[in-house]
Amino acid sequence: MARNHLIIIGNGFDRHHGIPSKYSDFGAYLKTQDSTVYDLVEEYFQPDNDFWWEFETRLQDIDVDLILDHASNYLESYGADDWSDAYHHSYQWEIDNIVSGISSKMRNYFGNWIRSLPIPTASQISAAVQFPQNAKFLNFNYTETLEKTYGVNTGDIFHIHGCTNNQNSEIVLGHGFELSDDERHARVVDEDTDVRVAEGLELIDQYFTDTFKPTDKIITDNQTYFQSLNNIDEIWILGHSLSDVDSPYFYEILKHINNSAVLWKISYHRDQIQAMQRASSLGIDVSRAQFLPISKF
Repeated sequence: MARNHLIIIGNGFDRHHGIPSKYSDFGAYLKTQDSTVYDLVEEYFQPDNDFWWEFETRLQDIDVDLILDHASNYLESYGADDWSDAYHHSYQWEIDNIVSGISSKMRNYFGNWIRSLPIPTASQISAAVQFPQNAKFLNFNYTETLEKTYGVNTGDIFHIHGCTNNQNSEIVLGHGFELSDDERHARVVDEDTDVRVAEGLELIDQYFTDTFKPTDKIITDNQTYFQSLNNIDEIWILGHSLSDVDSPYFYEILKHINNSAVLWKISYHRDQIQAMQRASSLGIDVSRAQFLPISKF
């Protein structure tokens, strides 16, 4: 009897096919498209060697104190001799300029970059993955590699974070840190707080909301899909790093399968031990899993 497969696709799958889809490739693209936004990233994240590798997660590490310190230069005293009505908004404008640049503007560039990535044809690849029959695909990538390179039926693919085949499709990108009430910067506001400062802190909190990946909502909105996985016998994970920001999806998958019976085939790039540790931390039974380079699939 044919086994029912779920194939989970991550960015390493596209990279395996020669698509320049690393986040560092996006960083290089952003630098050429808008050096001002790129400079905001440089100044308010101060990237280290791992920044672009961990890009989504690092969006939560914006230097709030540095933003507020910069904006304070535009917080004119109400008693200033040269007071202008523009000073009612200059402090907030500076904060908004920074956080909107790193959130909405950068997201727009990210969407443009994703849509510009070259997708190879079947004849252009030398090491094609041999997909099984009776497979459904959960695709974390935004690209149409499965459709265009492999001819996979669109109806068999769930692009969980959006897809380039639809200009109106929302590209979901973000960190997994959701501010609690106690962590909100505007929690310190009271009746004595300068209204400009209060509005600035609200803008900071809005940044964290705007760059948050709403995994719980995505899962809730797509319960029918996750419930449909109850007959899966084998799961392949190709090119996904099993990062923390996407862990809720894997926890949800595990709720709907028979984890004591399902077999796993999980790709790793360089470090097999790390891949095993990440899989185990998600609750995957690694005793029922094979860990292989993508080239072996």
